[in-house]
Amino acid sequence: MIITCASYYATGSSAVTDLLSEFANCSSVGNDEYRFIHDPDGVRDLEYNLIENNNRHNTSAAIKRFLKYTKYLSGNPVRKGYSRSMGQGCFYRLSKEFVDQITELQAHGWWHYDQVQKGPAVVYMDKLISVILTAIQGKHARTTKRYSILDITNIQSYYSAIDRDTFYHLAQDYIAKVVDAMNRDHAEFVMVDQLLPPSNVNQYLNYFDDDIRVVVVERDPRDLYLYTKVYAREKVIPYDDVKEFCQWYEITRRHRKTEIYDPQKVYFLHFEDLIYRYEETRDRLVAFVGMGPKDHIHPLTCFDPSVSIRNTNMKAKFPQYRADLDYIEKTLPEYLYQFPVEANVPTGREIPC
Repeated sequence: MIITCASYYATGSSAVTDLLSEFANCSSVGNDEYRFIHDPDGVRDLEYNLIENNNRHNTSAAIKRFLKYTKYLSGNPVRKGYSRSMGQGCFYRLSKEFVDQITELQAHGWWHYDQVQKGPAVVYMDKLISVILTAIQGKHARTTKRYSILDITNIQSYYSAIDRDTFYHLAQDYIAKVVDAMNRDHAEFVMVDQLLPPSNVNQYLNYFDDDIRVVVVERDPRDLYLYTKVYAREKVIPYDDVKEFCQWYEITRRHRKTEIYDPQKVYFLHFEDLIYRYEETRDRLVAFVGMGPKDHIHPLTCFDPSVSIRNTNMKAKFPQYRADLDYIEKTLPEYLYQFPVEANVPTGREIPC
């Protein structure tokens, strides 16, 4: 069984990863994120360009981008990437095998998009070649042939018009092989972070049999704002202006107003519940994924709510941002977590969450 967290960035999904790592029958890949299915140029983009927007150019270009991105993710001796969990080159090898399966024809060829993808140096060089050859041959000898240094490279074009069911079958096989390669302990459960996004989940479930459970993790916007602004300072979230932050927060969660999750496969969890309602939330989560309490052999060794509580209900620690927090409370009331009245947040060094 595959277990994965889906979150909106810094909402505390690593707490779930850490908690399930305490179970004897669960192999955790760690806190690295494996977003190759839903990232740009990932598996979902391949489906769109092979099935929904298939044509002589889009399909080939999408496959090339997929290969380029998976090669980057696969890592190298300097930048480990997925090789940390799968071994050097394993992920790219499996990705290349997947491409070979979904491709009906590979042939040497290129078009101007390939020139652009190679960078401005190739574009300028090819233009120079055309000018020189035209000058040598004379304008009357000029043909419609476009010259490029890509003519002498091994650049390939990919052609395919497979049906959706075939694509899903091959994608399921590919992803299963990738996860199996991560599951080096051959455990009954394998925890892989961010394998799916929190939005449009039903679409992504097509890439799996009944062998995945998704935990969507949310966090109080006030704490997320403070944590990002004071500690993380990652520009993935616009934290410079509280109004921009609130807009970003609402936009990224708006899908939940219409999206319907399958309760058998998707579990919605507040990061704060793992702390203030630890035992109850832990038991529900464990039951959802199909584990048993007897397998929890190392409790509180990877996730300790008494430590992670420092990252919650932080408004008292930062009175200088009181106006910003008031604005968040006024603008995003439906997303606020109701902290227990007696909640007392310890001081001390904050931990990543």
